[in-house]
Amino acid sequence: MILMITRLLYLLLLPGLFLMPGLSAAHEGNLPSNRIFINGNADNEEALFEQGMELYRQAQYDSAAVFFEQLETAEGRLFTGKSHWAAGNYQLARHHLYTISRNDDPRFYDEARYTLALTYFQSHQFGKSLDILQNMLSRPLRQDLRSDVRTLYNQILSYLTIEQRKQAFLQSELSAVHIDLLRYGLDYMTRSEASALLEALRPYFETVADVSIITSLERRIARLPDQPSDVRSIGSAPDGMVYTIGVILPEASRGSTTWQVSRSLYHGYLIAAEQYNRDHPSSKIRLKMLETSDTLLTEEAAVSRFAWDKKVDAILGPFFSESAHRVAELAEYYQIPVITPLANADTLNISNPYLFQMNPTFETRGKQMARFAVQELRLDTLAVITQSNQPVSAEARAFRVEAERLGATVLHYFSENFERRAFEVGHITPWFAGRERFVDIEEYPIKPVKGLYLAFTGSGAEHLIELILTDLQAIRSNVTILSNQTIAHANVSTAARRYFDIYYSDFFHLKRDSRHSLLLRDEYRTLTGQSPDDYAYLGYDVARFLFKTLNEVRNPARLKNKMRVQPYFEGTISRIDFNGTHVNQHLNFMHMGRDETILYQRRD
Repeated sequence: MILMITRLLYLLLLPGLFLMPGLSAAHEGNLPSNRIFINGNADNEEALFEQGMELYRQAQYDSAAVFFEQLETAEGRLFTGKSHWAAGNYQLARHHLYTISRNDDPRFYDEARYTLALTYFQSHQFGKSLDILQNMLSRPLRQDLRSDVRTLYNQILSYLTIEQRKQAFLQSELSAVHIDLLRYGLDYMTRSEASALLEALRPYFETVADVSIITSLERRIARLPDQPSDVRSIGSAPDGMVYTIGVILPEASRGSTTWQVSRSLYHGYLIAAEQYNRDHPSSKIRLKMLETSDTLLTEEAAVSRFAWDKKVDAILGPFFSESAHRVAELAEYYQIPVITPLANADTLNISNPYLFQMNPTFETRGKQMARFAVQELRLDTLAVITQSNQPVSAEARAFRVEAERLGATVLHYFSENFERRAFEVGHITPWFAGRERFVDIEEYPIKPVKGLYLAFTGSGAEHLIELILTDLQAIRSNVTILSNQTIAHANVSTAARRYFDIYYSDFFHLKRDSRHSLLLRDEYRTLTGQSPDDYAYLGYDVARFLFKTLNEVRNPARLKNKMRVQPYFEGTISRIDFNGTHVNQHLNFMHMGRDETILYQRRD
């Protein structure tokens, strides 16, 4: 006889996070095939059950299911279903849970029904979940289970958005659930909205509901406000809520740059998730990672798998702009927010409410640098040099448009393919001479340019910056140099640092002594044996921002709207501020001095 296990509280046995030995390993793990023999005896049911329970308690749910599946008892089938539920395999869980009938032990049947309700809830089939719970409440139950069922039922009702409430109404087959969906939904409506809805449903409710219920609804509606409030009620998430986050990473050769970036980002995500799970006893984050390639699993296929199979609430990645382009339409189709940590193409975000770019686009960078130059540095006459054959030309155009909008004058705008000209800049730099004797003033009349924006990136960009600074120094130019992060990687001489006032924008700026920086550094070293790089800090920041927002909205359906208007988030290496858009608007502005580069402190 198998040892009887009473009902285990699902809240205490939420799925854990699994550390991968390497990013090339299969994320879901490889389950043993066929039957597992314990001490050579496959019929030892008690040993099988105990071994499965040990793995279950250790949060190794997929492995636990392999043991439980070998048992033909109701208890074995129950824990097979519970193991698949805890691992996020909801369809498999339902397959096994539905095999437990009223003819089995009532404790196992009730527990199976309760777990079924959870699988439907996590699969966003809220009407089916509510129907199961309502049916349980309509018959005798143990008092402790009845309390849990009632609590979950009420929490789901208050958790739903208006759209989810509508879908649940259509899914449900029970009039009691329909009435409760409307009753709990009133908190989200104005008086006119609620009245219109009740009138539309009145013929149905008059058939299935008592008159006193309809009268009670009418009284509540009469007390509703005429206008929507700025902050509508948000119900709490059910206890033990599991947020499933998909992670898309590109397949890469071990040791390559792409592999290192992927590894760092993922470990940053993972540490942020583990910290969240430690700090939030009533909800948990589960990461599901898929590696993509052009042949085995494309980014599009990964998003579809996340939507259909994993039922993810949000996706971190992909991080290349080209890859992000391929998933943008699917993100909107499946209505899953996709957060790209590194993609910065300007064409990614056109009218797509589900794609969020943490890395400011070229256009955003140009606008922000223009505001910094005009409003902060008080530079009112400007010039631009950029590469016509690189995406950074969009940054230069945005700089010019925004600067002129703010009242500055752009006296010169040079956009050329410098590679074709063998990086010749001698026809441009004389326009910025500081003294007449250094140039032919008939050909290059001196104009008072206060700021010169060097918008370069890609091949030869650093060399181009070095050539321009050398020429400008030789002709005693007085311009303030403005640039992007490319200049930080150029070989800017000490003489040029001393001679010019140089400012540049950068997405990264590590706050080394902040509490979260120190936390990440210690946990990263424990996890990998190495110190975190910039991408590990970025992954950590992006994940913390996402998890913080999820914890505030409780329902992932509200995530896309909330992220746009979140107050700025101060990370370890980045600051995240969408400011009503889907592109992070924040950049750090650095001042390059003779001996060091420091963060520019804005004026109050």
